[in-house]
Amino acid sequence: MAGSKRPRVRVLRPKRTQVLAARTYEQLVDREHSVRAVWAAVEALDMSDFERAIRARPHHAGRAAVDPRLLLALWVYGQMEGLSSAHAIAARLRTDVAYWWLCGGVNVSAHTLSSFMTRSGPAFRALLGKMLDELCGRGAVHRPRRLAQDGTRVRASAGAASFHRKATLQKRAAVAAAAGPCQQGASTKARAARKRARADLQARAALALAALPAAARRKQRAKGGAHGEPRASLTDPQAQVMRMPDGGFRPAYNAQAVSDVESRLALAGRVTDEGADAAQLLPMVQWVARVLGLRPDAWLVDGAYRNLKAFSALESQGIRVFSPLPARKNLLPPEGRRRGQRGDPSNAWRARMQTPAGKRTYAQRAPTAELLNAQVKERQGLRRLHVRGRKRAEAAWLLALVAHNLLLAIAQGWFDESEGSFLLTP
Repeated sequence: MAGSKRPRVRVLRPKRTQVLAARTYEQLVDREHSVRAVWAAVEALDMSDFERAIRARPHHAGRAAVDPRLLLALWVYGQMEGLSSAHAIAARLRTDVAYWWLCGGVNVSAHTLSSFMTRSGPAFRALLGKMLDELCGRGAVHRPRRLAQDGTRVRASAGAASFHRKATLQKRAAVAAAAGPCQQGASTKARAARKRARADLQARAALALAALPAAARRKQRAKGGAHGEPRASLTDPQAQVMRMPDGGFRPAYNAQAVSDVESRLALAGRVTDEGADAAQLLPMVQWVARVLGLRPDAWLVDGAYRNLKAFSALESQGIRVFSPLPARKNLLPPEGRRRGQRGDPSNAWRARMQTPAGKRTYAQRAPTAELLNAQVKERQGLRRLHVRGRKRAEAAWLLALVAHNLLLAIAQGWFDESEGSFLLTP
């Protein structure tokens, strides 16, 4: 009614200055929360390769280092939620109780997370082999006999506008070298920052200039011949413009992964600046044999890896290759081998892929290799790299493969809660 007074009501209003009830970190998450499974799996890993780099020792002065198990658990749980950036995970440390529970009062910054990831590439690679050996020893998985390899282009942390020709790169390097000191009255911190920026620009320009000959060779090998002058990125000199799955061309790295067909565990990984997959077959086979001690019965790859010399080398070693056949004119004639191909080991691959058994075996490649790429890029969020340089990009890729294996083990129930461990530390 117009002119009537508003009736008085009793309501509960927030009082944000009151003290919260005391709770422990253990009470923040439920017993069935997924973060507990991640921590239980990571806590029992053999982290000796990571601990060797820690200089803080008992009875010596200095601040204690953050436990590498905690840093790895933060990365794994972050990728479980689709976070592949150190800054994105660090932002969750301020708002999400699951991350509070993981840290348990330990202060972790984005710089600490990023440094741990970029410096631990060899340790991540060794951890993949240790996980496989321990799971095979416990009987959770069988020794791999059929392996699948595939590559995927991961967007680099460099823009298309950062690619310049030789003249522009030389000009930028000269400008950086001729840059004078800060204005009079600048602080010591500002002068040091300007000096570091000038040195960093000179170093990146030198790396970009050194990468131009390789870029010129790639242009000559490309279909249609060379067009225009070669260019290199001033942001990430090792990144190359590659054809992406959507058909476009963007700066990227070629990330390779080898996985077990039966268990779908990632066994090895590598990042290269070569866009073609054919040259990545033999190096991965040799690395798996030398480091993991595996001599598989079968190696499954798609048509991008078709390399008759590599196929012949694998067939001569007793490794059967399963890869789709090219055009029908290259198939084995029904009456036998042609005269020029007599004794060629790659003929066994041609004959094998014309049989129903060979086609059924090759059909197992996509649910293994393609699923791994989709898991890492779509579920774990590694659609774009947040680091620069091939070695750092490889460390990020290997970390994603380790996280994939741990999440797969938790999902498959290889984690034995009755024993309280996932991988036993020797």
